[in-house]
Amino acid sequence: MLKETETLSVVTFSIFDAVPAVTAAVSTRTGGVSTGVFSSLNMSFASGDDPAAVRENRRRFLSALKIDPAQIVCCNQVHGIHVVRAGQADRGRGALVRDGAIPDCDGLMTDEAGVPLTMNFADCTPLLFCDPVHHAVAVAHGGWRGTAGNIGAVVLRQMKDAYGTDPADVLAAVGPAIGSAAFEVGQDVIDAFSPLFSPVEMEELARPTKAGKYVFDLPKANRFLLMQAGIRRDHVEDASLCTYTRDDLFFSYRKASRQGQKTGRHMAVIVWNEGSEVHG
Repeated sequence: MLKETETLSVVTFSIFDAVPAVTAAVSTRTGGVSTGVFSSLNMSFASGDDPAAVRENRRRFLSALKIDPAQIVCCNQVHGIHVVRAGQADRGRGALVRDGAIPDCDGLMTDEAGVPLTMNFADCTPLLFCDPVHHAVAVAHGGWRGTAGNIGAVVLRQMKDAYGTDPADVLAAVGPAIGSAAFEVGQDVIDAFSPLFSPVEMEELARPTKAGKYVFDLPKANRFLLMQAGIRRDHVEDASLCTYTRDDLFFSYRKASRQGQKTGRHMAVIVWNEGSEVHG
């Protein structure tokens, strides 16, 4: 849901309300200082924006959530399925400059309090996880390649191995992403997803177009995969916000590319707050 703070709008998730120790949100593109194609709350150093503007944008968004912007954990995303276990020693990596971010990573998880995990998006699907039993949280980057690699299930397996997480206990959120009407793909993408779903599910996810391509529902595919991995249906919340059609609120890489432009990124963040009871 869209929530107004004193200075900007953020997307929050009611699924996490039952765990007061957790703060989880996705930024919008409004309320920042960036200009031009990055207007205005661009959160990415990799986009080509002025780094000073990105730092101020991050300060505004994270401060509104009572998160120290100098302590966030960032990574260089590569559309893969590599998940990294982060901890106190990783706080600040990539926070104020791009150098130092965790390399080649599309998933972060932790069971340590006060370790804010972040990732940036502009059409790909943000996936946020909370295990309230073992006090662990995670965030993942669900682009089509990561989703076809079932990154959500990878995160859950690694949380089980590291923390003893039972997927049935996990609360999950699917953040703003490109919607099915706007995500046109070729046969190669359909072929990548077909092994993951039944024919009935594929009919629900992919619809042929008159141009000989398909439109594909990436957020729904992630929901299906999270439930396949053991998360209860009523434990998954979808923001149901399309970044392509709502480019007034979010950055859309696909729309910008079609216009021959660069674009910014919005940020997902999740943290088990310091001062809360910590596992182990």
